[in-house]
Amino acid sequence: MFPVTDYFVDLLAHHHESLSSIYKLTTPPIEVTRFALDKRLTYRRAQELGIATPWTRLGDGPPDEIEKSLQYPVILKPAINHHFFPHTNLKALPVSNASEFQQQYAQMRTYLPPEEILIQERIPGDGENQFSLCAVCEKGRPYATLVAQRRRQYPVEFGNASSFVETTRQAVVEREGRRFLESIEFDGMVEVEFKFDPRDGRYKILDVNARPWGWHTLTRGAGADFAYLLWQQKVGRAPRSVPMQHEAAWLREITDFLAIAKSPRRGAEIRALLKAVRERRLTLATFDLWDPIPFFAELGLWALQGPARRRKARAPLAGYVDDLAPGRIVS
Repeated sequence: MFPVTDYFVDLLAHHHESLSSIYKLTTPPIEVTRFALDKRLTYRRAQELGIATPWTRLGDGPPDEIEKSLQYPVILKPAINHHFFPHTNLKALPVSNASEFQQQYAQMRTYLPPEEILIQERIPGDGENQFSLCAVCEKGRPYATLVAQRRRQYPVEFGNASSFVETTRQAVVEREGRRFLESIEFDGMVEVEFKFDPRDGRYKILDVNARPWGWHTLTRGAGADFAYLLWQQKVGRAPRSVPMQHEAAWLREITDFLAIAKSPRRGAEIRALLKAVRERRLTLATFDLWDPIPFFAELGLWALQGPARRRKARAPLAGYVDDLAPGRIVS
């Protein structure tokens, strides 16, 4: 059983003992996955290991006192993403000044209790600074790994998902991601997200996805299909170390051209895409000449649901909400 959202990771992890007697689960129990699902625990464990993290504080004090302690710009983000994202289609709220903080904090409180609101420094830079360690692990041992650069995302500012990703080599990301996974004895398929901070030259851990992520088929393009490796592991075949065999790139057809159009480095992004096409190392998210239906189905869904998603995403930013009654806390 492969969960593809954090909600189902949480569900399977909490009921791991009973479900594992019926299904072959690819999700570790909650004692492990909690370090991925809850960013408070992610950052605490990283700090214990000496892995760099962004400056972060909880939003569990009087808003006026919190506001006075901040150095802008910052972002507000949920400690537990699936308590917020499904209702807003947003992963973070930007804050540039004190008045914005009061407004955005009040909107986030509509969905979350104060102790689940994280206030975090805003690390400068775009996709050039965004990296991930992707791995398949057995009992804390990553036996297949890949480092990727998440060059573009959509929406551009705080992307819901990556739209163009390339394999790369970055020793710090590989080393620190491995240390984190080994420390929690992770078992399964996982992505550890980092962002390079040009102000101090450090790679800071942002998030951990304890499940297949949107662009995981990049691993197949690089010669090591992580989903297949994990299936082999779970049906009892001995895991074997699989190195990345060649460079690869991944593109989400529907959103990446929008991301390029909005990029301030449009020329460089187009050249990078054309280079990947020319070198025949590009994997497409949904389109395949032999099976085109998923692409057109997603295109239709995107066209039909797009306006509703945009309204949902604008709600916290515009001072109103459209999904939940005021004051309701999502648990």
